[in-house]
Amino acid sequence: MDLVISGGTVITMDPERRVLRGGVVGMEAGRIAMVGAAGTPLPEAERTIDGSGRYVVPGIVDTHGHAWHSLTRGLGEGRGETGTDGDLGWGDIVEELYFRASDEEFWRAESRLAALERLKFGVTTSLSMTGSSPRVDDPRYALAAAIGYEELGLRHIAAAGPPNGPWPLSYTDRTDVAGPREVTVDLERALDVTEECIQAFAGVGERTGGRVRFYVGPSAVCPEADPDDAFARSQVSGVKRLVERYGTGFHAHAYAGMVRAAYAIEPELFGPHACLAHCAGIGADEIDILARTGTAASHGPLTHAYALNRFGVIEALDAGVNVVVSTDGSSPDRNFDLIGQARIAGQLQRAHFADSSLLPSGKLLGMITIDAARALGMEAEVGSLEAGKRADVILLDARQAHLAPDFTAPLRVIGHASGHDVVTVVVDGRILMEERNVVGVNEGAILDGAEAAFAAAWERTGFGDWDEQHADTWFGVRYR
Repeated sequence: MDLVISGGTVITMDPERRVLRGGVVGMEAGRIAMVGAAGTPLPEAERTIDGSGRYVVPGIVDTHGHAWHSLTRGLGEGRGETGTDGDLGWGDIVEELYFRASDEEFWRAESRLAALERLKFGVTTSLSMTGSSPRVDDPRYALAAAIGYEELGLRHIAAAGPPNGPWPLSYTDRTDVAGPREVTVDLERALDVTEECIQAFAGVGERTGGRVRFYVGPSAVCPEADPDDAFARSQVSGVKRLVERYGTGFHAHAYAGMVRAAYAIEPELFGPHACLAHCAGIGADEIDILARTGTAASHGPLTHAYALNRFGVIEALDAGVNVVVSTDGSSPDRNFDLIGQARIAGQLQRAHFADSSLLPSGKLLGMITIDAARALGMEAEVGSLEAGKRADVILLDARQAHLAPDFTAPLRVIGHASGHDVVTVVVDGRILMEERNVVGVNEGAILDGAEAAFAAAWERTGFGDWDEQHADTWFGVRYR
């Protein structure tokens, strides 16, 4: 075989949820060739890794994030989404950066930084919308936002589609040698560029062996919670046509009333190919739509959306919805440590219901591995350690004070570990990180590139001092 990991505690996440202490995982030609219990004879291999004192886990799957957020963390802290009294809010700031002040190098630099962070946290498969609200004036931006994942060897889905209004949208194209050029995008153009992205990523998929792909991803599953709204009908129907024509996955945000409205317009938009993020404030009838159609819900426990309007995680799980946990990207106040966020997801539900029995550790681990893979239509490829699946494996260092003594393995990973405990990452049977050292990657160059790209884009905004603190940062009880 090409690679064998032996002697670790193998948490398979297979249908029987076997935990094999002293187990063996063998990989060949990019796939898992065998998973064995302790005492299984070790096959001959080009490379054998001693997994003693390690948890051996399927690669983590992050079902919802945002490209370009890694360069805007912390901006607008305390100002809210839209700001008050004439001050710019976080959303205003990032829209200016993403839509008008950025160039392709900004997106390439951010994608390398985000991919590096995800890799170091053990996230081997991820999905990111191309912007806080997708940028769709040209497919070059979505392609640039995926380049880091391609270069670092990770599995990734870029998602883009019609963004939020108000329409028409204004962008600044900085790729023309003649200088910046203003571009106006209406719904028809947004759908056309989404189709161009699908076609462009077909080549990326061929080049990467399917590791990097594209899903149709409008910002909202329905732009209005009204199925009779003419613009909403046009967008939902246009998106559904693209999903059907090209057989892509479908991903979008969903908030109160949007699921009901979109389902009334195009019920075929929903199904196992679809995954909706947040679902904050959706009603019981909307949860029923997700359950009946097999549509997944991607829950971000630390997001602004959940703070403002709760998603009924337990209610949806009880109804049969495939609910999974995601990071929602890394801005303004988050990171890509999905292991830590899965733990928080469980704690929030237990606190809400005053019931410590909710969301056992094994279930939470499934919500960032096999269930998450199913949400993206990839459960036959990744999400568990089973023969025939892609060889995406991570190792966590269990020989640490906060993870000892070593028993109840799923609880140790979810209840006590974090992404910082990931020491080795394998994707498609290839070692991408070993003992926290990313193989063949100049991490310093990625960090320097991110700093330079942000500084250049920020200067173009003319916003002034990016490091200015909110007046209440140090002594306030709350931001005012």
